[in-house]
This record gives sequence, structure tokens and C-alpha cells, in this order.
Amino acid sequence: MSLAAVTWDFALVGRTRMLTQAWRRAGLPTTFVQVPSWRTALQRVTQAVRGRPDGPVVRPWPVRPSRWWDVDDEAGLRRAIRQRARGLRKQLEARIDFSAAAALVVSPVWTPWLDELPFRCIIYDCIDDLAVHVPRPHLAGLYARWEAELVQRAAGAAVTASPLAAHLRARRPELPVATIRNGVDAAFFERAARASPRPADLPARGRPIVGFVGALYAWIDWELIERVAGTLSGCDFVFVGPHHGRGSVRRVARLKNVLFLGARRYERVPAYVQAFDVCWVPFDRSGVSQAANPVKIYEYLALGKPVVATPVADTAAFEGLVRVGRDADEIAGHLRAALAEGEQGAERRVGFARANSWDARAAQYASFIAALAR
Repeated sequence: MSLAAVTWDFALVGRTRMLTQAWRRAGLPTTFVQVPSWRTALQRVTQAVRGRPDGPVVRPWPVRPSRWWDVDDEAGLRRAIRQRARGLRKQLEARIDFSAAAALVVSPVWTPWLDELPFRCIIYDCIDDLAVHVPRPHLAGLYARWEAELVQRAAGAAVTASPLAAHLRARRPELPVATIRNGVDAAFFERAARASPRPADLPARGRPIVGFVGALYAWIDWELIERVAGTLSGCDFVFVGPHHGRGSVRRVARLKNVLFLGARRYERVPAYVQAFDVCWVPFDRSGVSQAANPVKIYEYLALGKPVVATPVADTAAFEGLVRVGRDADEIAGHLRAALAEGEQGAERRVGFARANSWDARAAQYASFIAALAR
């Protein structure tokens, strides 16, 4: 089962939900415990009123919002969490046998909850730099302590990239660590792209589209986007995903060839990617970016799209299918080359995506858990 970092219906459907669905397809019993939040609580109430089954999803009651967490009263915070964790334990006892259950813990936010959840085996599913999980800057130290505790509790860890493995081994050298990268449901992307019309909110046909789908948060290199979009004035740059709408976003959005569309449902994402001529990943050089194994790259490749990116972790793992540029000039050059390439190489890109499916990742994970049990 997975103690997730997001909600089941999070717009940017990612690793934890995809693995849950893959294990269910394989006939393995699995549960998705949604991250505790007030949104989770509201969904739980709504589900109860409507009488709809939750399927694999469990929604625990949250503690007080993180904005009110007092880092000087960690003991009090942990007491409040343990109280909620007892309620979660009762929810889970109706579904699982704790003595036989393995828990995949995606965020250190769950560490205090584990005091009341007697899983047979705890695995740290370390999929991002710790900063991604910290909801407010003043909580960074608290989350670092919780991660250190989680690393000591864990029977093993799975990571998506080598920098994350190095981070964990520096803290506990004997910890069993498996590299299990992200993946894609290539069949879904191909099927949805074929069945979907071109989204009406895209720029009119006639100019090449350089596109991005994903979260437009702190790890995006806004200066790079501004410079590249200014250099390639004959292209339209389209960004699909949630953003704060402040500062750099507003500045970049003033460019005539840049369009921010906001978040779209996961089911609609393939239609946007299909309409892009080139896909890119304009990450900055922060720790978050350098440890990332972006799901979006696999999704781009699933539709045969040429991909340009700034350096992310383990770029060699994409087998030369991603052009990597370190500054605006290199990125602009790679984008021009990718546009000139057209459909050339699309079959190899699709083949890579199909080979790196969530079903394959779920099987890797099942083997890792079995090895830990032995």
C-alpha cells in the first residue's frame, strides 16, 4: 500500500496512483492512502454522504493546517498526529493485515503517523528532492528531521534517480536501495491522442508549437523561457499546468508568442501533447531539478514527440532520445533541430515509452519488496 504525497484526483496524475492502478491490474491487493489535508477531509465527507465506494482510496482525517504548525512544539504536533493516526489505523484494519503489509511512504510528512501504524515493512519511495514536499519554508528543518527518521525506520528505499540514491546512502550506507524510475501508460496516451480532437484553446495552425505539460512552480527557469521564446519568435510556446500566476509568470505571459493555459484534466493531456511539434522541460539548476526523473518526458516520448530539456538526473537513462541544453542558445539550437527533424525517430521514441510502462515499474517494485521480505 502507498502513503501518498498527493490526492488521488491530483491534476498531475503521477507515480503513486499509476503504480496503484498497475498493481491492481496485476491482481495484487493495494491501497492508496491520500495525503492528509482539509481537501481530503472534505472528499471523505462527500463520499460518505453520496454513499459511493472509495475503491483503493483511503482518506484520513488531517491535523491542523501546516501554516499553524509550530516548529518549536514538535512534541505537541506529534501527539496530535498520533491521535489522527489511530483513526487511520482503524480504517486500514478493515482492509489490510498489518502483519503482512508493506507500506510505500512517499513523503516524510507520514513519519509521525508510522508510530501508530504497525506495518510489516516500510519502504521509502524517494521520488523527489525533499524540497518538493516541504509546504512552507519555515518547516524545512522539521521535514529534514522527519526524513532522517524515515530513512532509519525503512527496510529499504526505492529512488527514481541516482542523486536521490546518493542522498540516502550518505545517511545510511547499509540501506537497501533500488532504482525504479518513472514510467508512462503509453497505451492510454496513444489511444487518447487518437480519439481526441485538437484542443480549441491552442494557437491557430500554421506556426510550430513548443509545448510543456506539468507543474509550473519554483523549479521552472523563467528567465530561460523568456530568452528562448524571444529568440524563436516564429514559434508559439504553450504551457499546460498549474501555476501561481505571479511574478515571473505574468512577465513571461506578456510575450506575444507565449500562452499559459492552466491545469487540464489528465484525460485531456494527450490531446495537447499530440498537438505539440516539440516538447521541452525548462527546469532550472536547483536541487529539485537535478534529482528529477520527469514523468512528462516519458509521456512526451509515448506520442513520439522530440524532446528538449535542461539537465535533469540521469539523462543517459533516456538512451539519447532527449536533447539536453544548458543555456538559452543551446536550447534554441536544439529546438530548431527538433523542428527540422519532424517525425524522424518517432518510432524509436514510442518504443522506449512502451518498454518503460507503469506495469513494468510495478513488477520491478514487487520484486524489490519480495527480496526485502526474504
